[in-house]
Amino acid sequence: RTMSRTVGLRLLVTLRNESASIAMSRVTSSPPLDFEGFESEREEDIGDPLDTAQEWDTFVDTEGEEEEEFHRFQVDWTTGNYQPRTTKAFKRTPGIKQPIAVDASPLEVFSLIVTDELWDLLVTETNLYAEQLRTQIPTTSKWTPVSKTEMKTFLGLCLTFGILKLPARRDYWRQTKWLFQTHVPKAMSRDRFDMIWRYLHLQDNVDPAMDKSDKLWKIRRFMDLLLAQFQALYEVNGYASVDESMVKYKGRLSFRQYLPMKPVKWGIKVWVMAESSTGYVNNFQVYTGAIVGKTETGLAHRIVSDLAQPYFGSNLCVYMDNFYTSVKLLLDLQGRGVQACGTVRAGRKDLPKNKELTKAAGLTKHAFNVAQRDDLTFCVWQDTKTVMVLSNFHDPTEHGSVRRRVGGQRQTDVRAPACLADYQKHMKGVDLLDQMVGYYQIHHRSTKWWRRLFFYLIGVVAYNAFVAARSVGGPAWKYRRTGYKDWLEDLAQELIVPVTARSAPSLRPTTPTGASAGHDLAQINSKRKTCKECSLKHSGTDVRPGSTLMGCKQCNIPLHRECFMHHVNREASSTPGRSPFLSSPSFSAPPSPSLSAPPSPFLFPPPSPSSPPS
Repeated sequence: RTMSRTVGLRLLVTLRNESASIAMSRVTSSPPLDFEGFESEREEDIGDPLDTAQEWDTFVDTEGEEEEEFHRFQVDWTTGNYQPRTTKAFKRTPGIKQPIAVDASPLEVFSLIVTDELWDLLVTETNLYAEQLRTQIPTTSKWTPVSKTEMKTFLGLCLTFGILKLPARRDYWRQTKWLFQTHVPKAMSRDRFDMIWRYLHLQDNVDPAMDKSDKLWKIRRFMDLLLAQFQALYEVNGYASVDESMVKYKGRLSFRQYLPMKPVKWGIKVWVMAESSTGYVNNFQVYTGAIVGKTETGLAHRIVSDLAQPYFGSNLCVYMDNFYTSVKLLLDLQGRGVQACGTVRAGRKDLPKNKELTKAAGLTKHAFNVAQRDDLTFCVWQDTKTVMVLSNFHDPTEHGSVRRRVGGQRQTDVRAPACLADYQKHMKGVDLLDQMVGYYQIHHRSTKWWRRLFFYLIGVVAYNAFVAARSVGGPAWKYRRTGYKDWLEDLAQELIVPVTARSAPSLRPTTPTGASAGHDLAQINSKRKTCKECSLKHSGTDVRPGSTLMGCKQCNIPLHRECFMHHVNREASSTPGRSPFLSSPSFSAPPSPSLSAPPSPFLFPPPSPSSPPS
């Protein structure tokens, strides 16, 4: 817009000069006319051509208004005489927005996102869909409406399946082999779980008020409720990253995407804005293709603008990769009160054309050039490949450091422009989210595409709740050392309330029947203590025994996990009349033939000396 105004002013000046020259030429070159017998009404009606030229000077004052209006405006990129820039402070208070107790349980924090409204939605729509489907397709199978308790147990089991992975879903109820013996049958019968899995639903199919032109109508209401809770629970710390996340799905779907460079190549693409340091999701949008009836100004431009819209005017710093970054986008975000920075592709419009600011600059490794245009800062940095970064808030004179290998040695700090150093620091939010959610994601196959998206969002809910709880936990937080996995396990256990039906398979005894009966390995100390077995093993040597927080709960002895069975066998061997392999209360060793003979450490008696070795 500013460039077009400059061109317009130049055009007006040119027209003024031409008008003045034409007027003067008419005065000097026109032949004299004979006005004898003709009398003008008023002499003032004949204007002086020089006065006309003077009117242009009055309309366009090139020495006054133009210079004052475009003060400090740069049409071209400059590589020197930089104007200083400062990063504006984030206007919102980071952290939790709702009260969370320091010792709050995982379920209490999880319930701040998955509220009673969401549980009621799941229960109501599941029961409604079951009634509709069973009316259309009569069946002899038994069905009773699902309750909120059953739905929580169902979801807790789904989280459990993401942690404890087995080849097939039905393997969790197998009891014929000890390898598959779990406590899942105690929580819910297999048939009841399968029935809830079959009828699980989020939206009434025959609701006349539903806009089915929306490709996400089956899950739209659920997503909107979750997004509102995400933004109401926690505020980011002023730095966020924008990137795409893939939900694995290989079925037939009109908006299924293929990204060959991603770990998940086929699936549903989700645009995500997440906090840079924690990966907390504060906004997301599922990609369904081009929007019908809406003129796109560019896909990347629209996505970033939509995700950043709740933060207009807050001075949030947003980082993005070269798929999104452009001069037009950064200028637009700057006008809306959002600071942005990201890598940029060499072919984008309005970038510097100087050879020193392109890939053909021929820079040595880790060298860089910087240019500025108004509030935009552009840098070219030579790494293994040429990297270009564009920012609308960084000072071009500031520098930072990044970790790189120099001369084949260990990683050291390398000097780099501040915009590039900050980009590397703050661009990891969405990748961290994908990493943590992907570890414990349930991947049981289904032909219904929205279920993959549903369980992905449940994983995001659990991780967001973990981040919110960790932010108030402090150094003494219970899960500070054990991390997300232990927190998720406790969440699944709290959600599961046994609702076993009569048809549940009978369980075999799950109490220990080997040498470990009467001994439990658990965390018994808040500070690390020396392992007893390691002390006995390395006694009299120069080897220093290790320390641990774990130990035998009954004996109150610190032990490593790998030393636990040595302790159990030692205790069993020191008890007369008990075998280390048959030491449960229901199994006792046969009486020893001689009271002086020590108990046999073998399950079977040893061979006699006269018999040949087996």
